[in-house]
This record gives sequence, C-alpha cells and structure tokens, in this order.
Amino acid sequence: MNDFADAKVILTLPWNSDVVSAVAFIGNDKVAAANRRGDILIWNLPAPGDKSPDPVRRLVGHTRAINCLLLSPDGKTLISAGNDRTVKFWDAALTTGEPGQAVLNDGVVRKDQGGTMGLNKISDPPPPVTANVVVQKPLRELTAHQDWIWGLALSRDGKTFVTGDDSREVIVWDAQTGAQQHRWKTKLWVRALDISPDGKTVVTAENFPQLKFSEKDAGVRGWDAESGELKFDVSEELKLGMAAVRFSDDGKHLAICQGNIDREGEAGKVFLLDPQTGKTLRELKPPHFRGATDLAFHPDGQHLFTSGRDRLVKIWRLSDGELVRDLGEQNKGQSEPLYAISITPDGKLLAAADGTGQILIYSLMAT
Repeated sequence: MNDFADAKVILTLPWNSDVVSAVAFIGNDKVAAANRRGDILIWNLPAPGDKSPDPVRRLVGHTRAINCLLLSPDGKTLISAGNDRTVKFWDAALTTGEPGQAVLNDGVVRKDQGGTMGLNKISDPPPPVTANVVVQKPLRELTAHQDWIWGLALSRDGKTFVTGDDSREVIVWDAQTGAQQHRWKTKLWVRALDISPDGKTVVTAENFPQLKFSEKDAGVRGWDAESGELKFDVSEELKLGMAAVRFSDDGKHLAICQGNIDREGEAGKVFLLDPQTGKTLRELKPPHFRGATDLAFHPDGQHLFTSGRDRLVKIWRLSDGELVRDLGEQNKGQSEPLYAISITPDGKLLAAADGTGQILIYSLMAT
C-alpha cells in the first residue's frame, strides 16, 4: 500500500503578498489558483526539474475575495465563487484571448514568512515582476446570492451544483442552464458544503465565525437535495466549527474538519462520518494545531488528505484512520495557513494554496 514516503515539494509558484485562498488542478498539467483580491491565475506545469513557470492566463471578473474554486467533472469548466456574491464560470481549456499582464511582485513581504501575520512594505522595493498572459473573461455569472459565498460543490455527473452563503441560503442549480432548482435556509451561516455522489444529499457545515466562539454557534446537517428537508443533524454530537466537508467519489466516506476560525491548541479535528446518517465513525488523530482548513480524497480511494493552519498536509489511511505521514514543517504559532488543497486526477501531484502568497506543488509519487 502506498505510504507516500517520497512525497515532497517540487515546485513553488510565487504570486503576491496576498493570501492564496483556493486552488484547483485542470487535468494533470495545469493548476488554477485564486486569492483574496479576486484574481485567478492559471499555470502550465513544467517538466520535472524545470524552473518555476510564469502564469499563462489571468481570469478577470471577481471584485472581492474568492473562497471556492473547482473544476467540472468533464474538465471543461472552472467555477469560482466568493465575497462579491457571484458564481462565475470559465472556459478551462481556453488558450487565446486579449493579451495582458499579471503582477507577481507588489513590493510587499510578509514578516517572517507570516510569523506575525503582518505585512511590511519594502522601503526600496524592486520593480514589479510581470508576466505576459491571456486575459480571460467569464462565460457567465450567477447573482442570486445576497451575501458572501463560502460553499460550492458539483455533483459527480456535473449536472447539478450547490452553493451556500453567509445569509444561511443554500441554492441547488442546474449546471447547464444556471436555473435554480431548489433553495432553502439553513440554521447558521454556511461555511462549507458538499453534495453526495448520487445527488440526493447536501451536507452543510454551518457556524457564526465570531471571535468568542461557543458550541451553540456551529452545526453539521444533512439535507434532502430536492426538498430541502432536514435528513440529519449531528450538531450536538460534534459541537465544533467546521471548515470543510467532502464526500468520497464512491460515496462510502464523508469527511469533515474543524477550523472555521483560528483557535489555540489542537483545534483542527478531522472526522469520518456515516454518509447516510452523519454519525461519527472515527476521529482521526493527531489533529492539526490551530485548525484544519481543507480536505481532499486521493483518487486511489484509500487515503484522505487534510491541510491546516499549522502549515501541514496530513495523509490519512481510510481503512483504519491511521496517519500515514505529515508533509511540511509544523508551525504551532501564528503563521499563515495552508488554505486549500487539490490533487490531480492521476493522483501524482498535490497543490496547496499558501497564505504567504504562493502555491506549493507536491509530488506524491517517486519520480
């Protein structure tokens, strides 16, 4: 069984000082990333050993932080959503368009690589680093949400997608037409959600992301995707503010992780739940320090990957819940988190969206 003993960072894609908040592979050789300025860049990944490439495309349209980025199952469409309350669709295969530039250096550096989560302006900054790119506009956008969008998920057949926001609104959409099929109110703000592979269940991770967090301000609930009726509510059992939730592609596993806000200590618990009832089957230990941030199932169907505020990527074995290994160096103090992760369809690469303004590309297999 794969223990990912040879996994390591093979490439760093530098961007700007702002947080890289979302990441998604396009096939096995391209990666898209989004940040809190509302920018999306796409890179063509080089052959092993080649230098770090410049981005080739800049996707223009969002005006505020982007929280979600995912690729359609057919690989043709990239979907994004965030704090400008819109969902945007992009041609993932586009190579031509208006020429433009992307700025990769803005004269700002993070103190101690984010050690104090502050920014220092360089007194005599170097000239901005720019890259020539194709500027791309969205194919379409949806504007039904009235608040920040944190939840975005696609059904495995690509026909349905679901969104959730800070006004407690969940909307189920027809992915082809953009028509709203169903919508309902949750009990708390939607921080993350996913839809089951059979398209019948939507699971929401809900909370009020306030500094003085209490147990009553969190919820994990399953909903009927057609009627919006509550199928299960395990909020009392978990009583934690969750950051991400994912179904495995085969529908056999439902994973969820704690970390909607930065908290001291071992605050990044990860759980495997029963996909039908939401009942906790296993807590994965040891947890992330200060909170977990994202989840991704490996295509081999045997492993779960999690990222955290401690700057680690953890690899878990699904059969027994054991930790296979940690990737990266743990930081228990005030460091910039890894905010999101994505794995290539062939399972060979992992990308991590870094709060220090870069994208880390890991090789998961021996090269």
